[in-house]
Amino acid sequence: MDKQIIQGNLSPASRALIDDIQIFDEIDSTNAESLRQIGSGKTGSWIVLAESQSAGRGRRGRPWLSEKGAGIYLSMVRQFELEADALQALSLVTAISVQVALSKLGVAGLQLKWPNDVLHQKMKLAGILLELQHREQTLYVVFGIGINVALSAELRLKIDQPVTDLNELTGTIPNSNDIVAAVIDELCANLQLFVRDGFVAFMDKWNELDCYRNSDIVVQNADRRTIGRSLGVDESGALIVQSASGTQLINGGEIFPSLRESPDDPKS
Repeated sequence: MDKQIIQGNLSPASRALIDDIQIFDEIDSTNAESLRQIGSGKTGSWIVLAESQSAGRGRRGRPWLSEKGAGIYLSMVRQFELEADALQALSLVTAISVQVALSKLGVAGLQLKWPNDVLHQKMKLAGILLELQHREQTLYVVFGIGINVALSAELRLKIDQPVTDLNELTGTIPNSNDIVAAVIDELCANLQLFVRDGFVAFMDKWNELDCYRNSDIVVQNADRRTIGRSLGVDESGALIVQSASGTQLINGGEIFPSLRESPDDPKS
């Protein structure tokens, strides 16, 4: 990856928002490094990229295997004046941003899985991990994004869920600089829209792309399990589930695509 090329590929609006782009050959985690920089006093909005990660993280503490050349490992830091409760839908906005950016680069047939995965035929292509940190009354959000580019056969064997990559979907290994710039552009524009209008501006788009909408699902959140039919999301980004006890709004947890799959053996 090349900082100058990425900057040159960004839209003028994104260049005005991003103060710094950092690229590491190897790092423990782009999210961890972003949080360290917030803690040490860095301000503004910036991007942390890595060619590889030694301790990449997914949601709920799961490892994100991050070999060199296998994927895009990106974190973007942004300050917000909103209350933390108002930001719960940001993971969905980020997933939409990745899906739209990759679609513009010619990757067809992508769908979304609540709350933040990008899939192709129910195989995971990209995942998102958002982390919040307060410093001196300022709320920072770290948008961690991992996109599979070219997974080796050996790496696939280590991953405990169905996965795909851009090489498999397009027949070629796309330029990482182009992918990073496209994702940053889309995310910056969508965050501006979110701050202005909230998640209601994205609700229809999410429901159009949600691969489990109108499907029977299990949602596991800690020790609570909800069984029912997914009806998509509401204007806050909450998942609407029609269960035997009525309609429920769910703000956290993991979806399992059918009642036959046990949350004790997660594949998401």
